[in-house]
Amino acid sequence: MKNHTTRWYQSLTLRLLALFWFLLLAATLAAFTSAFYLTRPPQPEAAGTDFERTLRPILEEVDNYSLLQPGRLLVGEYRVVARKNEGDEGGLEMTQGLSQAVARAALSLIDLENDPLQIAVRGQYVAGPFFMGEARLIISRPMTGEEVAELAARDNQDLLPNLLWMAVAMSGIGALILGVWFVRPLRRLRTATREIAAGSANPNLARLPRRRDELGELARTLRTTAVELATSRDAQRRLLSDVSHELRSPLARLQVALDLLETPELRGSTHWKMLEKDILRLSRIIDSILWLSRLENGISKLEREDVSPAAMLKELESDLIYENDVYRNRIIYPHEGLPTLATDPILLRLIIENLVRNAFQYGPDDGKVLIDAEVTKHHLQLSIHDQGPGVDEATLDQLFVPFFRADPSRHHGAGVGLGLALCLRATAVLSGKLEASNHPDGGLEVRLSLPLKP
Repeated sequence: MKNHTTRWYQSLTLRLLALFWFLLLAATLAAFTSAFYLTRPPQPEAAGTDFERTLRPILEEVDNYSLLQPGRLLVGEYRVVARKNEGDEGGLEMTQGLSQAVARAALSLIDLENDPLQIAVRGQYVAGPFFMGEARLIISRPMTGEEVAELAARDNQDLLPNLLWMAVAMSGIGALILGVWFVRPLRRLRTATREIAAGSANPNLARLPRRRDELGELARTLRTTAVELATSRDAQRRLLSDVSHELRSPLARLQVALDLLETPELRGSTHWKMLEKDILRLSRIIDSILWLSRLENGISKLEREDVSPAAMLKELESDLIYENDVYRNRIIYPHEGLPTLATDPILLRLIIENLVRNAFQYGPDDGKVLIDAEVTKHHLQLSIHDQGPGVDEATLDQLFVPFFRADPSRHHGAGVGLGLALCLRATAVLSGKLEASNHPDGGLEVRLSLPLKP
């Protein structure tokens, strides 16, 4: 399958860098906007009634015009800032030594035709125009403490919501872009990966493989991997089927031939018994290997039904006694009080039988296997405890590794180390948990925890 190479201008990295650059510019713009808002020129508003009430008696007397010189106090702290006579070209007079802010405010108000306005500048109100005949006047007075506090509170009240809304809008746009460009494809890839893990050869990748960036490359690689994994699983299944047939058939013929050759004299021969035992042991080893492979490749399917652990333990005891009478009275287990499990009876029997046989194999010749049960709200825990010497603490974590044997020199007939590995995988299929530790009273204890319901 042909893979398209991502070009530099299609790179997701470049797009993300561009997006972060855009967000950085937007944040910088927001900062400059805030700074401009904080330092913006004061805005005019309707003049306070105190100006009209205080200045009316003076402005109504035209004879007082000569007294209205720029810079002169009229009443209290009301001071003339500027004066302009309509009939005199260039007749604008301003107070000497005015600050630029106050001068700009006076010039912006002097030619207005509407009702007087006021502008807050440097702790004072500059208001106007006020008319006396053909003259226009700009008057100022200091702001009171209450007016300064009210103005500051009003500015903060106007600024904070705007900044918050701007921040929310910017973050929302950035999250939307990231979601469309980055997060949504990742979620699609995650879902496709789960489909591949479940065995799908054609995961739903939507339009991701058509993308020309790194995510597109990953989607195409994932699609190719799904096909290869499916092909590999099919080949393994065919191999398991072939191996199962090829290995079981010679063993079956050997067993039939051994039965046909059986005579009373041969039945008592030690070599005959060893041959029969090895055929049986080889058959079990092959069954364990095949079961392990089938579980690992997800070939075996669960057939859940109501299972009684107490009845299964009783049946296992009967089978072991039938196989060899030395097992009689050596399995101690609870006969009552065990709940019913909704599980696969074949896998559960496989787990329990392997654990019990392992306990017998590594325990003393006349030792017992103790099985305790603990029932919680959602789980049943079975503890299988032998009376052997236990296992070295350093090797406890390796007990469930395939083909690992804790003490092969002492137990030549104990198997090839697949029993616990098989139990671990079967337990995982049943959504359970398997742990091993040395019992305080000696011996190895394996704890099997299974859910009461799937």
